[in-house]
Amino acid sequence: MNPILLKQTYQKGNTTYIKLGDQIIEYSTKYIFYITTKYRNPHYLPEISTKVTLINFMITYEGLNDQLLGIIVKKERPDLE
Repeated sequence: MNPILLKQTYQKGNTTYIKLGDQIIEYSTKYIFYITTKYRNPHYLPEISTKVTLINFMITYEGLNDQLLGIIVKKERPDLE
């Protein structure tokens, strides 16, 4: 996975390629790689953490309540925007 995480690509003509193992594969610059987990508090090694962007989508009940209240207030009072 290192070539993907580090985006180790190269150009040959107008085409971009990436080497995965012993295979050379055409690479699209529009390619986005997502990894998800069901663990509440995952631990990643420092070597992985420096190569990727980690986003925590964990939300608390209070945070969700505040967001929903904000949406309701905006709908009922459009002059507050």
